[in-house]
Amino acid sequence: MAELRRTRQSVVAAWVAVILAISGALMLYPIGAPALNCIFVIVKICMVSGLLVYIFSGNPRVGFVLWTVASVVAVVMTAIKWGSTVSLNAWNVILYVGSMVVDLGMPALVHHLSESKA
Repeated sequence: MAELRRTRQSVVAAWVAVILAISGALMLYPIGAPALNCIFVIVKICMVSGLLVYIFSGNPRVGFVLWTVASVVAVVMTAIKWGSTVSLNAWNVILYVGSMVVDLGMPALVHHLSESKA
């Protein structure tokens, strides 16, 4: 596996991702059932923790992997919330689709902006 190196641009994008992860958590919470709410909070904590490890750690790959896995789980949680929504309006669709795009797109962007060294 190639070594992942932070760049100035990737760190800035990671800080933006921290802000988006926190704001997304505030907008999407609660998911529904208490167990799902607990899982959702844990997933969001893992996302932010992974980002902070990526930004500050000597081994950014560990944080990046944690963040990426948590982001995929967050997409599943968002899909569960979307599926359980009783009255769907345009705001909900924008929120759910936007959250999924951010959860999948930001790790891809940060990886693209990072330098991979084989």
